[in-house]
Amino acid sequence: MSDDLDNPPPSFSAARKFGAGFGVLVGVAAFVAIVLMVNFLATRHFRRVTLSEDRVPPLAPVTLQILGALTNDLQVTLYFDPDETLYTHILQTLRQYANASPRVKISTVNYLTEPAEAERVKLAYKLPPNSKDIIIFAIGDRSRIVRQGELSEYDTSQLLAGKSQSVKRKSFTGESHFTSAILTLMESRKLNAYYLKGHSEHDPSTIGTQTGYGKFIELLERGNGMTLFELTLSGTNEVPADCSLLVIAGPFTPFHADEVNQLNNYLSRGGRALILLPQNSNAGLELLLRTWGVELGDDVVTDPAGDQGQGGVTLNNFGDHEIVRPFGPTQNGLALASPRSVTPRSPTGQGSDAPQVRALVSTSPNGKATGNRRGRLDLDRQSVREGVISVAVAVERGGLRSVEGGSTRIVVVGESYFLGNLMIENSVNRDFAGNAVNWLVDRPKLVGIAPRPVRDYLFNMTDAQTRSVNWILLAGVPGAVLAFGLLVWFRRQM
Repeated sequence: MSDDLDNPPPSFSAARKFGAGFGVLVGVAAFVAIVLMVNFLATRHFRRVTLSEDRVPPLAPVTLQILGALTNDLQVTLYFDPDETLYTHILQTLRQYANASPRVKISTVNYLTEPAEAERVKLAYKLPPNSKDIIIFAIGDRSRIVRQGELSEYDTSQLLAGKSQSVKRKSFTGESHFTSAILTLMESRKLNAYYLKGHSEHDPSTIGTQTGYGKFIELLERGNGMTLFELTLSGTNEVPADCSLLVIAGPFTPFHADEVNQLNNYLSRGGRALILLPQNSNAGLELLLRTWGVELGDDVVTDPAGDQGQGGVTLNNFGDHEIVRPFGPTQNGLALASPRSVTPRSPTGQGSDAPQVRALVSTSPNGKATGNRRGRLDLDRQSVREGVISVAVAVERGGLRSVEGGSTRIVVVGESYFLGNLMIENSVNRDFAGNAVNWLVDRPKLVGIAPRPVRDYLFNMTDAQTRSVNWILLAGVPGAVLAFGLLVWFRRQM
């Protein structure tokens, strides 16, 4: 009996030991197989779910479509100071591009701490010596540059109203500019923009003046990949056959009759034109625009709902058109200096091939158009028109043999200062210009990428609250750790 107690039989037989070991082995193998299958599926069906409140919005369908069409590697260089405010927004957006396409390669260069790498980038892309805070997109030997200053919309309502000296960043427009840069690198067709001169238009060659159009020209060249030429229609000059876009920006002296005929001929054969006419313009294009279904008012438009003081007005009553559809009822709308009315004419008596004219931007129902005679407001009540008044229209007429597309397209705005160097960064002005240009040159994929909101978190604390936070950080947290350590020591002594 004692022998049985001293030498008990084994609790597991050899068969049971083998079965237990085999079961563990199968379990481990199954776990490894599940992990491998999950990773296999994850690489082919990538999904990112963000649970934070300040989540990153998904890329627009058009962006995903363009990224899916990439056949060559796209090198994106973030040549930036990481301490800049927009750096995080830019990097997050670019990582979304890389996640959407394996052909997108991202590299970052801090020009402050990596001088050798910064110099290499400057030489590779032929950057000016003072270049900084830019994003470079390159496919092969072709490249496009997007600058930090192009990537924000600003709330200027408080500044224009004289209530504040600061301008608040409202939204981030990086995706529209990044996708535009990528598409221009992928496109094979060459786009030429002609800037009309000879009638005291805005100067396209300078960025330093408030009314110059240097920033708008950068938008055409860098943002849209267009080649810019200056054009005069004096004498026998015609609008060139390779003109993809004709820009008429604030002419203040009259056009001659032969110049008007040249413009009409260009439009009649399917031309594309961006026409900006401020209320003090004396260009004499009223009759030409009437033939294209547009009535240009000799007036000044105001709107109490959008009055920003100091002569400015912001309108957010957008029409149902591709150019303005992404904006919706934004807080600021289109910031204008002193617009005139631009309205669709009545289609009475026009044939089926008549131009289709749609309002882009209008006042609220409280808008007013006050008659303007010889540069002075006419206060006669009979000259005041009230209600919803349009200040910008889009014109399209199809069925024509076009230079670049399949129809004539015109955008007419009763203002030109809103795209000058001083105002182009205000509110949605730059995005309106970009959408108008892309619609005119028939790039529908780039019309409609809405800006992303930027959340700012501001904490205001009193002096007493600040002192309390300091004591918590300096004494409370270390003290809690010390107390927990003493408690563990005391328990072990017991």
